[in-house]
Amino acid sequence: MPTDETRPSYGGDGKPTKISSSKDGRGESEPIPEIKPGARYLYYRIYTKDGPLESNHPIYSNDRFISRIASTLVRPPQTAASLTRYLCKIEGLEHRKGALYQSLSDNTALDDSTRLLFRGTPGPGTSDVDPVALIVDTRVAEKRTQASNSTESQELLEWDYEQRYVYYRVYDDDGGAVSKMSFGENNPSLGRINTLSVPPPHTVSSLKNRIVKSEDLSGHNVQLFEDESSESAMNDSDALTLFSNTFPGFIEDWPIAITYESGTKNGSADNKDPNEIQARELREALAQIKKEFEEANLTHVRELEEATRKHVRELEANRKHVCELEETNRTRARELAEVREELKKAKETHERKINERLSTIHQPQAQLNVPSAFTKKLKATKNWGGGSDRTRWHSIEIGEILYTDGISRKEKYHRRSEVLEWKCYLAANSSGTLGFVDQDDVVFC
Repeated sequence: MPTDETRPSYGGDGKPTKISSSKDGRGESEPIPEIKPGARYLYYRIYTKDGPLESNHPIYSNDRFISRIASTLVRPPQTAASLTRYLCKIEGLEHRKGALYQSLSDNTALDDSTRLLFRGTPGPGTSDVDPVALIVDTRVAEKRTQASNSTESQELLEWDYEQRYVYYRVYDDDGGAVSKMSFGENNPSLGRINTLSVPPPHTVSSLKNRIVKSEDLSGHNVQLFEDESSESAMNDSDALTLFSNTFPGFIEDWPIAITYESGTKNGSADNKDPNEIQARELREALAQIKKEFEEANLTHVRELEEATRKHVRELEANRKHVCELEETNRTRARELAEVREELKKAKETHERKINERLSTIHQPQAQLNVPSAFTKKLKATKNWGGGSDRTRWHSIEIGEILYTDGISRKEKYHRRSEVLEWKCYLAANSSGTLGFVDQDDVVFC
């Protein structure tokens, strides 16, 4: 076995390399991919429903079914689908689809769109004892292309791992039969299979398929019993915990029992019926087509849902924009109405003032209702609206002429709750109305 000093390095495709460069097909050398900081290796195993497939790029001499790749080789976005495609590519599988399990102990395959994280997180396939598992169609595996430069076993490391087995006895119509996986001369009906050879999900059905494949059983009505004393067979859908110490068949002295019927009196296996074989192949083909159709339909449904969500978002954005425009228009309409109202008031005020000035100009002084003692003229120096006591006090504008007797007096001015006393004159305006004006707001002229 290679020592630490002679351990080979591993490239991004999982193959061991003892040199730092390789041939590119033209007699030239190119660098071997290296794991960069932040990336890591991803360990994997390939299966069909009947058992494991030997990897084109094994990393151990005593287990050629496991391999690994550099996580950086998985195309982004790094999903279950992109990892599946790359594993199929390097393992010579033309059909780039399969059921990907994050762990050998998982009961459910990952959805194709599931995001896989390889940087800064443990993630899937972190070690050779817990790799990801890819289950591919049996017919696809039969057409698989092998690697042109398969690694020799002596160049590989030996895996230091304690093997775990499922122990079982085989029974035909007449009783105990010789197991093809027998490992003891004195107990030929007792066989065993490696737990790592059972594809996920680990159920009675997957274990039964694996044993049938290993034993090359050609009979029918195959059943599994927890032991030879069980009265009823286990259900195909029952889950098994093959990585625990409690699953049926874990102990050599307490194996499970597998029975089958050969269909003949002497116990020999029936010849396979071509019609039955064809029917089975047609059923498998139909199941595969149905699966692919469901996957394509599911992808189409996701795309439609995403397009619908996008359309709804766009409609919502348009509706929001329309609401904002309507609110802006309402605001501008209010502002325009206010401006028009202010213009109307200003126009009315202007016309009133003009009319008052015209009436003052055209009305003789003698006709004004002004006391005869009001012979002195006052000229307004400020604008004042009369305030809240405008019934007694004049509102005036700069330049306005009033008539007074010139007598200074003090009068009270009421401003809300206050009462003020101002120095003022009693004066008549141009319309002959009498009222008070603040002395500080007028001058004699």
